[in-house]
Amino acid sequence: YHPKLVVGIDPNMHAFLEYQLFTRLSGINSIRFEYLRGDVMSSFAGAFDVVFCLGVLYHTPDPIGMLKDIHKSMKGNATIIVDCQGIDGSDHIALFPQKRYTNMKGVFFLPTLNTLKHWLQRAQFLDFEIIFNQELSTDEQRATDWAPVRSLEESLDPEDSKKTVEGYPRAHRFYVRARK
Repeated sequence: YHPKLVVGIDPNMHAFLEYQLFTRLSGINSIRFEYLRGDVMSSFAGAFDVVFCLGVLYHTPDPIGMLKDIHKSMKGNATIIVDCQGIDGSDHIALFPQKRYTNMKGVFFLPTLNTLKHWLQRAQFLDFEIIFNQELSTDEQRATDWAPVRSLEESLDPEDSKKTVEGYPRAHRFYVRARK
């Protein structure tokens, strides 16, 4: 796949600085960055063939509304790839942490995979496909010299690694695909 244009949308200054560095080093000129929030996606009606919604849904207080905005931004028969942390289980529920989840602020809803599918269906997406479903790994979420952040290991209950320090179930990483 060789897109004519790749557009990144993020309200985070760190992401914008990464974009600037990448474009400067790569020499690729078909990449653009918009310093915007995801709720502006409906302003790009019918613009995108593929949308990657990565690590965002569990940070929004209205995940279905965000998915509906993304749906509006997509061309007919377009594809969405969603990366979302969630919780294990087959129930149609989402965890709603009181203050923090694995020491993170701004986590609103952590769905089960069935709930994530239901959110996508409510936003009018079709053909739900699971690409990846695995417990969040301490290898993935770790501090490094480049990113000296709190690691997942520090955010799990030292007595029971299946729970967070706040007492919630440990997160899973979901990657799913659906189409408009």
